[in-house]
Amino acid sequence: MNARQTTEKHARTLAALLTRMQTAVAELPDQPQLHWGHAEQTRDALRWAVAAAFALGVVDEDESRDLGFPC
Repeated sequence: MNARQTTEKHARTLAALLTRMQTAVAELPDQPQLHWGHAEQTRDALRWAVAAAFALGVVDEDESRDLGFPC
């Protein structure tokens, strides 16, 4: 597999996961109970989302720093 094929495969997987994540995030406020474990897990997810956005060129260093996760 060459770099283009690998990148396209990763992009399709990322798009599918982001769609599922968007659904999960929209449902979070409706959960009857949330605890600090949820808060820590969502913070970790946000950290990786910012890193992915940076890698894709969606955010720059300043914006990633403003989001609380400097790249």
